[in-house]
Amino acid sequence: MKYSIFLIFIFILISCKKNDENLVDLEFFTNQGKKINLNTHQNLNNKDITSIKSLKNQEYFTYKDWSQKNQNMNNLIQAINFDFNKKKAHIKTNIQNFIFYKNKIITINEKSNIIIFDSNFKKINSKKIYKRKIYNNYNLKFSIFADAGKLYISNNLGEVLCINIETLQVIWKKNFGVPFRSQIKLYKGNLYLVNSNSKIYSVNVDNGELNWSFETSSQYLKDDKSYQIAIYDNKLFFTNDSSEIYCLDLNSVKIIWSLSFENKNFNNDSLIFKASPITIDRNGNLFVSTNNGYTYNLDLNSGQTKWSVPIYSLNRFLLTRKYLINTDKNKIIIINKKNGNVLLNKKISNKKKLFFKDVVLGKEKIYLFDVNGYLVSINKKNFGNISIKKNFKEYNSYIFYKNSFYVNTSYSIEKF
Repeated sequence: MKYSIFLIFIFILISCKKNDENLVDLEFFTNQGKKINLNTHQNLNNKDITSIKSLKNQEYFTYKDWSQKNQNMNNLIQAINFDFNKKKAHIKTNIQNFIFYKNKIITINEKSNIIIFDSNFKKINSKKIYKRKIYNNYNLKFSIFADAGKLYISNNLGEVLCINIETLQVIWKKNFGVPFRSQIKLYKGNLYLVNSNSKIYSVNVDNGELNWSFETSSQYLKDDKSYQIAIYDNKLFFTNDSSEIYCLDLNSVKIIWSLSFENKNFNNDSLIFKASPITIDRNGNLFVSTNNGYTYNLDLNSGQTKWSVPIYSLNRFLLTRKYLINTDKNKIIIINKKNGNVLLNKKISNKKKLFFKDVVLGKEKIYLFDVNGYLVSINKKNFGNISIKKNFKEYNSYIFYKNSFYVNTSYSIEKF
């Protein structure tokens, strides 16, 4: 019996020794060799790039109207023959959106007040759409569009309205039940807009009747920037909150193609999908940037990616013949339109906290608008020549109309 117990003891010792030989020091193992990073897609937003130091003279465009927030159907903003000088006029007012239509400034605020001014801020007419009990404890958001003497309004109450611009009388009003989140577009007698369930609507401009609707997948978490929309050459392009972009043929009302923006850049993993306004140039090149970390050039007819680059901005692109110009936080970004090469990614200041919302390409300078009211001017012939001035209390948006530049702040509209 004692002999058997001794043999069992010896066996256990031998087994433990063998196991010890197979044990690995965890700290030694994890510290040896080269660490492999699974994210092979480098994020260029945080990388300084200076492959271009100036811009040559651009082709300038004169805007004779500004009937919607992003100016036109394809959200295309180009260089303007203008440079900032002294302020010509201003009016103290707090508005949410403003557009220019036939020499009239049409504004709307979060309390549903429509106020119309002439180009020098003389008040022409005003009207309140909703009584306070409708929006009490609720922030109203509007998208507006002017055409053929009518003002079209969509909002986050799920309503679409048509109003006579001269009299401000309601021509028709329709309630579709779910908040609208995209900008409103008008094309060939129909309104197009996307609601918070990622559903695209076509509405008749004459009576507000629904022509058709098309529902896409939707997520619980969403943002206004999830829903972008553009129209070009009888094609409707829109994004939804499920990280998708669709192309519809407006003649046949059929899907031509759809694309899912896969999140390949793990450094920019976000629960809520957001996109820049879809921008289409005069040659039919479609550009869009998303918070999955990429900017894309997509083929209009097939949806195939012509190029993608791991840099992004959720602001609206400004386009020249050769370049995409945009901003991200405190940086200016310039991308080659043809191949997607990032030519400039430049931080403007290490001293001031800047967060850019818009970029304007003027005659002599590039202008960057910061949300807190700083105006950054960059000399087009020498990107090292930068001026930073506090011009506004806060900044919301701009309009360029003929030879004048209008800036909407949280406290005023200012004319330059």
